[in-house]
Amino acid sequence: MMRLIVALFASGALIGLAPAAPVPKHLMPKEPLYYSVQKGTRWVYTDNGMDCEFEATDVKPLARDGWTVTVECVRDGAKSPYQKIEVSPRGLVVIEARGISAENPLCLLQRPAEPNAEWSYRRDNPGATYSRGAMMVTGTEDVKVPAGVFRAVRVVHEVTVVWNDKPIQQLRVTTWYAPDVGLVKATGEGYKSELKSFTPGKG
Repeated sequence: MMRLIVALFASGALIGLAPAAPVPKHLMPKEPLYYSVQKGTRWVYTDNGMDCEFEATDVKPLARDGWTVTVECVRDGAKSPYQKIEVSPRGLVVIEARGISAENPLCLLQRPAEPNAEWSYRRDNPGATYSRGAMMVTGTEDVKVPAGVFRAVRVVHEVTVVWNDKPIQQLRVTTWYAPDVGLVKATGEGYKSELKSFTPGKG
């Protein structure tokens, strides 16, 4: 009965109303980017008590809306390859790690995504091992780290490490990504990394 009442109310409310005009694309709300796409951006993380610094040394546009951001590790004034990541309204995808192109690009975040949206992945590791698993967006929340408080999307990773086709380890890793910043926090068994400082680039 209640369902019938709701249906009747909905149909009655629509009588006499003209179809709404489509919203122009330029007026549609834009999906935020969950990474900085400014050259020169610097991130400093406390990684299990040690400081790790990274810099966006190059930013190039994608053929489709988005950018490829080259990130390098900065240590004692020297820079070394860390990763290349595709940043777009569709999310974040790692296409190169430590100077080696990813045979299977790793999607860190899918956007737009409703809570409990899930995707699977496989990532080859050095030697005879690889990681496989699934990631799930579990919500958005305020995250407090040394760099400040960020409204961030939380992603839970269920990871299985495989050696010679046999599972040898299972892990759960949780990451948080903030708009226009990127990763602000990551936790796992015996592991914690937090954003200590964030300096946007000007390029």
